[in-house]
Amino acid sequence: MNAPVRTLIVGAGPAGTAVLSAADKSGCLPDLVRAGLIMVEREDTIGSGLLGRYTINSDSTAETFLTAISQSQIDAVRALESHSAVAAIAAHIGDLGVPLPKAGVFLELLGRHLIDFVSQEGGTLLCGHEVLFVQQMTGGLWRAHVRNRANNSESDIIVQSIVLATGGHQPAELIENQTVAGVAINERYGEKLVASDVFLAEGGLPLVRERLLKIEAPRIAVIGGSTSAVAALNKLLRVDAGIDLAPGALTLLHRRPLRPFYHSIEAAHAEGYTDFGPEDICPVSGFVYRLGGFRLEARALVIRTLRIGGATPDPRLRLHQITGDIDAEAIAVLDAADVVIPALGYRPRAIALRDYHGKPLAIAAELAHQPPMVDGACRIIGADGAPIPGLYGIGLAAGFVPHGPLGGEPSFRGQANGLWLWQNGVGQLIVDQLLAGDQQARAVA
Repeated sequence: MNAPVRTLIVGAGPAGTAVLSAADKSGCLPDLVRAGLIMVEREDTIGSGLLGRYTINSDSTAETFLTAISQSQIDAVRALESHSAVAAIAAHIGDLGVPLPKAGVFLELLGRHLIDFVSQEGGTLLCGHEVLFVQQMTGGLWRAHVRNRANNSESDIIVQSIVLATGGHQPAELIENQTVAGVAINERYGEKLVASDVFLAEGGLPLVRERLLKIEAPRIAVIGGSTSAVAALNKLLRVDAGIDLAPGALTLLHRRPLRPFYHSIEAAHAEGYTDFGPEDICPVSGFVYRLGGFRLEARALVIRTLRIGGATPDPRLRLHQITGDIDAEAIAVLDAADVVIPALGYRPRAIALRDYHGKPLAIAAELAHQPPMVDGACRIIGADGAPIPGLYGIGLAAGFVPHGPLGGEPSFRGQANGLWLWQNGVGQLIVDQLLAGDQQARAVA
């Protein structure tokens, strides 16, 4: 049997490379690599994942992206300050986010330089490879079965800990099984539906325009109260969207109240916003709705729509908060809509797990009620509710909720996603556990 590697990171996209960035910022990336590190990435590119395909702005500021450069402990990464891709991000300092195609180019550049350092320190990147499954072994080890996509050769990696950074997706069943306001939306509105993941990506807007081409006064409904839902609204309302919407023709159907983020209680009060209490304030930062509040471009639209601080709403957009199991007004909106865009979140793109006997190893995220994939320590949760030793998860749809020193308002329900979190506290949370495990292994030896 090959000697076990300390850590395998599956996925070298924004979340996978964020683990490296967190370790870099804290100065412990060399320790992580020298303990034994392999990264496996299905595609031939690293760092950006699918981010660049979305034609919307980020919900992270340009300043947030640039901390990965300015706070790096690697000379070659800090030297990127003069690179054109970094300058393209810096050009958006003070703006309401960064266009995601630009962010994708930046993250690919950053990822390549982090991986170069990893390689120099003895780590390994396997691009164009995919992990077909991982299986438990005795002694707390795992066997990752890997396929080279270029020549279809297969091999095993024996590893102590695995970090799943495989991203999220919108599987068809997420919409097919969804009931909104008392109706099964796929059964009733199937031909009208355009999933938010499709709409927000390149080609999504032309697809909707084509659907509405012969309709004189089009009506559109967006379902959801997430950042993706509000991003869809902003995309439809843009001057260059090419869709002529009459007043009230665009409706957002949502269940939870829409909350804007504020840097302080005083900032909220200065705009006349008082719809929050002590449970909505982060005890670490003092931010109002730190996790549950909309930021940047989405925040600007929410503030306008809610008329906060005397803002004037866009007459084309109206809100409807769904109440009860059956909401007749919401159903009427959906019935009248020519296009319905469900923004119902993402599910983790997990890989196949097997137990000691080669049988499927179920995780909590696969259960019908769809609990988070990870616990408060980023450990993947089994179907029995207990963390699975040696398995960690990070990234879109992992379900991590910041707590303790990472902050967050006590009232928050849901999951927190964001590059800054992954590249800082969340990524470091995983790194600390990986390094602690390495120290324990050395002590036993």
